[in-house]
Amino acid sequence: MNRLTLAFLAALSLTACGPASNPSDYDASNGGFGTTNGRPYGVEDMARRIQNGDIPPEAILATVYFGFDKYAVESGERAKLDALAASAKGKTLILAGYTDHVGTEEYNLGLSDRRAQSVSAYLVRLGETKSQMEVLALGESQAAQGAAGATAAKDRKVVVVDANYKGAAPSASTATARPVNGAAAPAPVGL
Repeated sequence: MNRLTLAFLAALSLTACGPASNPSDYDASNGGFGTTNGRPYGVEDMARRIQNGDIPPEAILATVYFGFDKYAVESGERAKLDALAASAKGKTLILAGYTDHVGTEEYNLGLSDRRAQSVSAYLVRLGETKSQMEVLALGESQAAQGAAGATAAKDRKVVVVDANYKGAAPSASTATARPVNGAAAPAPVGL
């Protein structure tokens, strides 16, 4: 698949399921969280911001780093998730997986998904609810091109984001979909 097709499919998957419009879907017994079409409420807006590279720093709950071509949560990174588990109860989380630029785009999308799934599985073992987590695999889409060493290592991560953070609005430069790897991104569908 070429990059334009992958960008289109990613944008389509993020926007295909709109938020619930039925107020009766609101469930006050669990803080108002539930699911719409199998996705936790609030995920669409924050997922779009993450895809555009516009994550509010205050919405980031943890950043878990990985070794080159690795996706298991390493012992040195587990303490971050252990600390997060208690404070994340009742929150809807987006687990955004990333890779460096080394490897094919398809491989990196898969690796970023495996990294995010690994963090999800670890949080479930700590008592988090799987239905309150959404995995977003971004691969190398936001990696520093040509980076090596410590700079490339910063791209090998999963960022745990509070999907319902309602702080600062998206900046004007990222309010619309940003091109991925030089290809024009499609306009959001159904929003």
